[in-house]
Amino acid sequence: MHSFPSLEDTIVAVSTPLGQGGIGIVRLSGKETLSIADQMFVTKNKKRPSEFKSFSVHYGEVVCRGETIDEALLTLMRAPKSYTKEDVVEISSHGGMVAVGAILKAATGLGARLAEPGEFTKRAFLNGRIDLTQAEAVLDIIQSKTEAFLKVSTHQIKGELSAALERIREQLMDVYTEMEALVNFPEEDTGRDTQRGISFQDRLEKIRQEIVQLLAGAEHGRILREGIKIVICGKPNVGKSSLLNVLLRQPRAIVSPIAGTTRDTIEETANIKGIPFQIVDTAGILEPRDLIEEEAVRRSHLSVKGADLVLFMLDASRELDREDERLWDIVRGQNVVIVLNKCDLPQQIDRKSVKRMFPREVVMPLSALTKDGIAQLEERLVERVWHGKTVDTHAVFVSNVRHINALRDCSSAVEEAQAVFRKGLSLEFASEEIKRAVHFLDTITGRNIDNDLLEHIFSRFCIGK
Repeated sequence: MHSFPSLEDTIVAVSTPLGQGGIGIVRLSGKETLSIADQMFVTKNKKRPSEFKSFSVHYGEVVCRGETIDEALLTLMRAPKSYTKEDVVEISSHGGMVAVGAILKAATGLGARLAEPGEFTKRAFLNGRIDLTQAEAVLDIIQSKTEAFLKVSTHQIKGELSAALERIREQLMDVYTEMEALVNFPEEDTGRDTQRGISFQDRLEKIRQEIVQLLAGAEHGRILREGIKIVICGKPNVGKSSLLNVLLRQPRAIVSPIAGTTRDTIEETANIKGIPFQIVDTAGILEPRDLIEEEAVRRSHLSVKGADLVLFMLDASRELDREDERLWDIVRGQNVVIVLNKCDLPQQIDRKSVKRMFPREVVMPLSALTKDGIAQLEERLVERVWHGKTVDTHAVFVSNVRHINALRDCSSAVEEAQAVFRKGLSLEFASEEIKRAVHFLDTITGRNIDNDLLEHIFSRFCIGK
């Protein structure tokens, strides 16, 4: 088991990306925050931070050993009304590694400890300001790939998922308390076992349906969080790189009339109607001429196998040939959409042959050059992964795999409790299953979680958050 760093320490970190910039922010939190700030910041009228009111911003100088490091603004947030529920100071200086580094060095020289990744948010959790779902939403906001997932994460950080889980927990605890009373005080039982059992089953079913409803949106939540991996596959010079550039809305891949220009997989994220699509452009090489092309072919095959969806591209200005058939043998059996590119050119491909070769697949005609048919392709992609529904960013989504697994375990425990009544077993067996169900919910919110998992969760944060 890992031990937590002491909450008695005052921590400090740079909260803005390192490098040149307009502003660099150094953040302190802990018991000695004001004492340290008093020794390194002074206003023009000689006031020190301990004299400032909470939620105030002051202009002054950062000093170290009597020398001025930089002009800066200092923001003070006194405990408990701060991000960590501790005294927090943020010093906003000129950006740049030298200036920010000097301020950081001054703070550590006065007794502050360098913060670990995510330690400010960890303190917010340990001090009871937020629960674990809200803490993880902070990371989701930082790592959001689309505006849609940003909105979903913002709802979670406000505690909407926590509130939904708390409602389920309260209902489970009500049932558990009643069951435990009957187990511990059987003399108070009035003999209505059958009626009581039916009542418990009905209440448990209602609870289970609430869990199922949360899980129903889990796949959509996972998609918004992680994205969908799409692999563009086809023989050389069918327009794979051109399609990638159009979907990304930027010239990411080199486009050339020379066949085999792409000799490696290119991977980028496109935002299509609020959904992140991780798009992979593969090398269309079938017969490698050297070791580099052998590796390109290997990577292409691996990408196809790991794809959520494959866009199999054909050149409408050329007839189907053996190369198309060989590549189709590689992707056959995957989730595939057929893309018929270069429809702006004189058509040579036999549409009947296409239909015979791909009798069950959707065929999307388009031109990556003129962009005709691109909007229809994007709609088809969203429909494939979102099943025709609109992205409701106001809904409560469960997107975290850890949360999803815990909710599934919770649902299974409730089902086991229901089975106790069907089997006619003792009530105490049902109460134990409900206790397990509550435990699984508590691992989501952090009421019941071990240090190792906490360390893993917060280690994914950046330093300074």
